[in-house]
Amino acid sequence: MVTESLSDQLRHCLKDRDPFVRKTAAICVAKVYTADPRKAERRGFVELLRDMLMDENPTVVANTVAALSEIGDRQDGVIFKLNLPVANKLLAALGESSE
Repeated sequence: MVTESLSDQLRHCLKDRDPFVRKTAAICVAKVYTADPRKAERRGFVELLRDMLMDENPTVVANTVAALSEIGDRQDGVIFKLNLPVANKLLAALGESSE
């Protein structure tokens, strides 16, 4: 019931202008996934996280990777695949983030 009422607000926060809001929302997706994996998948939250790997803010990218890793620990499938643009983004974020 709680995850249902948070869905619209969480979706909005994942696309917010403020990087602090986006990075916090990314971690929230992992918590929602823990509570109800099917609902998180159906609502498109995991896909939104994958898109956030290309965020311009390195802290958002770092928290997105952490969230996807936490989700990946809870399932057997591949959560995200590294391609050249994502790998370059992650490498750039490494030096700019302490997350």
